[in-house]
Amino acid sequence: MRLLIFIFFGLCLHQVNAQKQALYYFDKGFEEFSGKFPALRVEGEKGEFLDEVVEKFGKEKRKVYRFPKNSGLVFDNTQLKNFINGSYGIEMYFRYDDGGLLLYGQLLGDQLASSQGKYVHLVTTRNAQNKKMNVFVNGKLTLNFSDTDNNLEIDSKSQVSFFSQEGTPTTSGAVSMIKLYDFFIDEKNASNLFQIFSNQGNTADFNPKGVLKNLYFLQSQDVILPESIPELESIYAFLEKNPSAKIELQGHTDNQGDFNLNLELSRNRALAVKNFVIKKGIDEKRISTRGFGGTRPIASNQTEETRRKNRRVELLVL
Repeated sequence: MRLLIFIFFGLCLHQVNAQKQALYYFDKGFEEFSGKFPALRVEGEKGEFLDEVVEKFGKEKRKVYRFPKNSGLVFDNTQLKNFINGSYGIEMYFRYDDGGLLLYGQLLGDQLASSQGKYVHLVTTRNAQNKKMNVFVNGKLTLNFSDTDNNLEIDSKSQVSFFSQEGTPTTSGAVSMIKLYDFFIDEKNASNLFQIFSNQGNTADFNPKGVLKNLYFLQSQDVILPESIPELESIYAFLEKNPSAKIELQGHTDNQGDFNLNLELSRNRALAVKNFVIKKGIDEKRISTRGFGGTRPIASNQTEETRRKNRRVELLVL
């Protein structure tokens, strides 16, 4: 079965222990970021990879995929066992050249014309239990309804198409990020997860102390995701403008899993932030790191929603 993304796609959060996510940033072509999921497949004419500065991904150029008219990409869920087979979400950061040929243009509503040529963050999520669908544009909920006829259901026999539909003229454009998730997210949790893509996610108001709110890692690893780059650049800018300042980066996790592994993960995540900054020219002696694992929670560890708050890196000005 082929699910066409001109209908919907999104990011979601369901309160389960084993959440899975496939992340595509195009730095490695069509390969998935973690290496655990299949590469995306080109549908129609193949486009090209370009280097450009992308809003929300930092000041330096990065790879994006430029897709031609009537062409797109496909995620093949049939290659995987028990990935998306219930609640799901698909998220994209992309731009389009012709809003009149954008298959899912109805999701942007009044923003369709004004967003043409600009990068748009578009997210949907489907709850398999109650069939509820949410649509988020640039971090804000813009549409919700019930998929009572199961038209937007994804199962193990599905392929998910982005940008193109056979026999239908579609726009050209570029995409810098595609994500697929096997869980659901509601409006309450969206404000945190999509903060970097909302108006409130502007790092120009960076405060050099406390929790780094726009810092994201690969699940259960110390690998920094590209959405974190603006926050990391803000740390660098603060240290560059204040040459006598020294900081400490403190890593924290929730209390799930092995205590020692969590302690190591918290240390390594703080160290990953430090390494980014010193590679840009800051003296490493100005930055110390510590890891506390799950020993210093700032919220309950009873639910996934609150545990997420405990998984953090904090910055302390010494």
